[in-house]
This record gives sequence, C-alpha cells and structure tokens, in this order.
Amino acid sequence: MPKPQSLRSAASKGGARVAEIAELFERGEYMQAATLYDDVFAGGNAPFDAAAFRARIHMRRTGELPKAISLLNRLRKSASGAERIRAQMLLGDSYATVGDFKSADTELRAAWEAAKLTKDKHLIAEVAYRYGRRYTLLGTDPQLGREFLQPIRDAGSANARLNALHLESWILFREGRTHEQARILMQMLQSLDPDDPAHMEHRVRGTQTLAALAREFYLPEAIPIVERQLGGAEWPVDFTVALFQATKAVGWAKALQGDYFNAFRYLRRSALAAPNLAWQAMALCDRAYLAQTREQDVWFQQELSDAEEAADAAQWENCADEAVMALLGLAELLAPIDAAKASEYLARFREGGSIRTPRALMKDDPRLEAMIEYSTGVVDAHLGNRKSGTARLKAALEAFEAFGMEWRAGRAALRLYDFSKKRAYLATAERLLHHYGSSWLGEELRKRTRTPDTRAAGLTPMQDKVFRLICQGLTNAEIAEMLGLSPMTIANHAKAVLKAFSVSSRHALIAEAMRRKII
Repeated sequence: MPKPQSLRSAASKGGARVAEIAELFERGEYMQAATLYDDVFAGGNAPFDAAAFRARIHMRRTGELPKAISLLNRLRKSASGAERIRAQMLLGDSYATVGDFKSADTELRAAWEAAKLTKDKHLIAEVAYRYGRRYTLLGTDPQLGREFLQPIRDAGSANARLNALHLESWILFREGRTHEQARILMQMLQSLDPDDPAHMEHRVRGTQTLAALAREFYLPEAIPIVERQLGGAEWPVDFTVALFQATKAVGWAKALQGDYFNAFRYLRRSALAAPNLAWQAMALCDRAYLAQTREQDVWFQQELSDAEEAADAAQWENCADEAVMALLGLAELLAPIDAAKASEYLARFREGGSIRTPRALMKDDPRLEAMIEYSTGVVDAHLGNRKSGTARLKAALEAFEAFGMEWRAGRAALRLYDFSKKRAYLATAERLLHHYGSSWLGEELRKRTRTPDTRAAGLTPMQDKVFRLICQGLTNAEIAEMLGLSPMTIANHAKAVLKAFSVSSRHALIAEAMRRKII
C-alpha cells in the first residue's frame, strides 16, 4: 500500500525519524509520536513537517492548545509557500477550537485563498476539510460547509475520500438528518479494515459517532458495524475517551433492543475503560440505571453508591466535556430516593457543569437542552414542584420527538403519565416506543396499560421476573447471570411458571402469553 502524502513529504524533508513520527501520528499513537519528537528534536531546529505534527498533537489535547497556537505562529512566520499555508490552516483550526472565531476565520480564509492559487489539489483538499469543518461543527450555517465538499473529493486520495465522508456526516448531523448521517458513517466504516491501523482517527471518530447514533435512534443495522470496529485492532491510548463513549453507547443500544446480557457486558467494559473519575461516575450511573430497570435492588444500590463516591471525588471545575452529564444522571436516579440530594447534584451541574469543549458536537445543541430539561423535570416533580416538573418534561418530550429521538420522548411521556395520570401520555408513549417493545421501556409501558392476567398475577415477584425473561428468549443460565442467582434456582422458578400457565414447554408458554396479550 503506498504511503500517504504526509508520510512521503515527511520522509523527503526530515529523514527516517520524521517519517517515523508521521507514521505514529497516522496510526493515532500521538503520545508515542510526541515522545519521539521531543527526544529527536530536543535542541530545536525541527523540520517543518515534524513541527507541524507536534502542533497537531497539541491540538488534540484541550489543555495543550495554547502550545499549538504558539508553535504554529512561529511556523507561519518562518515558513513560505505550501508550508506557510499549512501552518495558517492548522492555526485557524486551533483558534476555532479555543473559541477565537475571528482569528480562526482570518487564518483559514488566508490559507484557503492561497491554496487555490497553488493549483495543488491535495493542499486545496486539506484546507477545504479544515475550513468546512469550522463552519460545520463550530459555525451557525452548516450549508457553508457543503461548499468545501467537492474540492475535497477532487483530490481523489483515500484520505480525501474519508475526509469528505466525515465532513458530509457532520453536515447531516447539524441539519438534523441523522439517519442519512448514519448511512454515510456505515458506508465509511464498512470500507475500513478494523485490523488495519491506517486511518485510525477516521475509524475511531466514525465508530464513536455511529455508536452514539445507534443509541439515540432506531438503527439496529448499525450495531454490528460498530461492534466489528470495536473488536478490531486495539485503539491507541490517546483514544481512551472515544473508546469509553463508543462502548458505553453500544451498551445502551443493546439494552434498548432488550439484549441485557450484552448491554451489561459492554457497560462493564466501558466502566473499566473510564479515563477519569468524572467518566467513571457516568459509567456507574448507567449500570445503576439498568440494574434498577431489572429490579435488582441490591445491585442498584451498590452501583449508585459507587457512582456517588466517584462523583464526589471528581474535579468538576476542571471538566470541560460531556462527562458533566453524569451529574444529571445522578440527579435523576436519586430523585425518587432523596430529592434533596438530587437537587444538590443538579445545582452542581448548573454551577460548573457545562460542555465547554468547542469541538463537541452537542455544543449549543437543543438536544442537550432537552436532556437537561428532562432530568430537571424529574427532580422538580419529586421535590413536589409538579407544575414546574410537568412543564419541563413536556418541553423535553416535544424536543425529543421533534428530533426523532423516540425512546427518550417515550420515556418522557411515561414520566408525565406517572406524575399526571393523563392516559393521553400513555397513547403517546405507545406510539413512540413501537420499536422498543423488548426493552425496559416496553415493559414499563405494558405494566401501565395491560389488564392483569389472573394466572400471571398469581406468580411471585421473582417468578414474574423469570417469566418475563423467558419470554425474551433467555436461557436459564443467562437469566441466572442477570439476576445473580444459581441456575438451579432459576430452573425451579421456571418450572413453577410453566405450571402456573398449564403448559409444558417454553414455546408453549410464550404462545400462551401472547394469546393472552401479556406480552
């Protein structure tokens, strides 16, 4: 496979060590690339390509952006021709990331005009990608980003093709066309070999984004594609947060399909990958939430206690990314148990909890506001402020439904029914949750809408749990692992369930339950 343009350029200008730095960068091993750069060029006088790679490594770490800007300013002043254009391009990208959009546009516009004069289609594509991304992720008009798609495609290289697909996916996200965005990402990821470390950043970002979409929208066809990328070559340590988020999102997607065995498996994996206490608190909140939906009270209390411990030790004042959403999750979980403590976590979110990372796709996004409204509404209602809580939940329901986030909207409708007892909300939930009948939300809906069956009502609480899980197709061993009981105990409960329904097999039990419209 031919080396990317960046590697050939690096090799010609700085020799084998610069090419080695470039290769590490292309593989996403930024920490190793930075260490090698610092070792080789400790005395200064690094060639342009090596210094540009060092600046790009700084750019990927929020706390190191000032270093990137300082280094790129020096490079811009000393460079000429294509090197100067690349320095301006990266400098504009850095300014945009720290929120200095005036300086960002000045540098990116200069780089763009200069690149077009060179007639170098690869350089033009590089600048077009950066400039288009600025308008798409950090601008107010994603349509401006579309102007840069064709120049990127014209470059014709594999990397340019991936850049074009990624930019188009971001444009579709900003336009609210999330199913089309998922289609683009699936197309991109299916073209990437998960065992090939080339194009690591595209693979990571695409997998992370598609996993998030599979969590928020009904996209069962996307989940196997995400799992294939997660199961390929190991992600570099620099992508720890991305791996955590992608794995966590797949766990939720599995739970929304009713696949709790694999849901907990992925959530356990995400908890182990949590890069700091803030993210760990979020992972533990997820596990507590699902334990609660499975009515595993002891497990729920343990996970919730661990989540509180992690949250209380986390340095939220230094948290600038989506990890702050853990505070909302804690507030929601604690609301029915200790509303006063829940309001304390909510207040902590309001005081210091804001997603300040400019490159975050959810920055200034109304979907984030809907999530805040939902959690705040739940807490308000449990504090006794039913009017405020209901108003917030209605606002969340309307926003989620407008964006096609059906399960979140359906969940809000269920909470509104619980607080108001208006059956219209059950009808709304039934309409919104038609894809999620196998999930805990489907179970919640059925509990509120079904007519109790006399034979089913005679089951003990544990027998009823086993009955529901048998109807989901789980084996005794899987049910035992999920409920934390021995297979023999589950077998005894299963026998009692079959006897209660006067059937002799699981297939007959499911058929009878369907006939009686219990499931």
